[in-house]
Amino acid sequence: MKIIAFLVLGVAVLGCQTYTPVIDPQSVNNGDRYYRDQAECRAIAKQGAPGWKDTAKDTVVGGAVGTGTGALIGAIAGDAVKGLAYGAVIGGVAGGAKGVYDSEKGYEDIYRNCMRGRGYNVLN
Repeated sequence: MKIIAFLVLGVAVLGCQTYTPVIDPQSVNNGDRYYRDQAECRAIAKQGAPGWKDTAKDTVVGGAVGTGTGALIGAIAGDAVKGLAYGAVIGGVAGGAKGVYDSEKGYEDIYRNCMRGRGYNVLN
């Protein structure tokens, strides 16, 4: 059970939005404006990206699907309760990971598009 808690904590930590676009220095005309644009685009991306509610929903859905699948496999293997428990945990972790990925991807896309919209050449 401690391993499961560690995995869930790891997924939550990985969900922190850490993306910073790589900008071609040739496209930066004014350093002060660049840093202001960067801060504004970061704030817009945080506001527009899917948040913890979507991640929680994906975790619950993953847990439900995992529970059903685990119970089925457990019934075939001879221990439905154990299969149900393992399926719920694995499905929940997988669903949470999907939610974190979607959140980070949305954040990156918004941040990147914002910087491009302000005239910067984003390389990544």
